[in-house]
Amino acid sequence: MAKWVPKSGEVSIKIAIVGQPNSGKKNIIEYVAEQYDQSALKSASVSGAEIVRTEFIWPEPVADGPFVRVGLLALSEQPLHQAAEQLLLADCDGLVFVVNCDPSKISECKLTLASLMNNASRIGLDWGETMLILQYNNAEQYPNTTPEDLDSWLGVNVERVERYHTKSNNRDHQVLAVNAAIRGVIAKITQQSAPEAEVAAAAN
Repeated sequence: MAKWVPKSGEVSIKIAIVGQPNSGKKNIIEYVAEQYDQSALKSASVSGAEIVRTEFIWPEPVADGPFVRVGLLALSEQPLHQAAEQLLLADCDGLVFVVNCDPSKISECKLTLASLMNNASRIGLDWGETMLILQYNNAEQYPNTTPEDLDSWLGVNVERVERYHTKSNNRDHQVLAVNAAIRGVIAKITQQSAPEAEVAAAAN
C-alpha cells in the first residue's frame, strides 16, 4: 500500500475497477474521468481484453498531507488469460467490484468473483491492506432486485464490505463507489503513516 510522510509533497494510489462482463466498468471510468476533467482515456489491449486508464489529482484536501495522485484502471471485456487481471491487481490500493443487478447473471458473477480472489491470491494481494467496495450496477433495469437480495445471493457481509446500489444512467451514482474507495484508501494510509511521522519528528 502507498505510504506518505506528512508534508512530503505527493503520493500515488492505484484503484482498479473489476467485475463481471457487461456490468458497466468502462462507463464508470469514463464518468469518473469526466468528473475530474480528464477527457482523454488511455487504453491498451492485453490478452484479448482492454485495460482503460485515467489519472488525476484528488481534489479534496488532506490535512498535513501531500497531493494525492489517483491512477484508476478498468478491465473491459473478459481476458483470454488470467495474467491480464493479475496485472491489473498488482500493487492495487483499492478495488471496486462491479456487479450486474440482473438476477440471471448471479452465477456468472460468483465465478468472476472467485476468479478475482484466485488471481489476488496468486499475486499476494493483502486484503487487510486493500480497500474493497462493491457496486451493484444497472439497478434501473431490475427494479425488483434489492441490494439485500444481492447481498444474500453473493454472501456479502454488509458490516465488513461497503456497497453501492447504482443506476447506470445516473452520472452521480456511477462515481460513488470509486470515490468511496479513494477516500477509504486515503484514510487508511493516513492512519498507518501517522505513527511513522511521529517517530521521524521525534528523531529530529
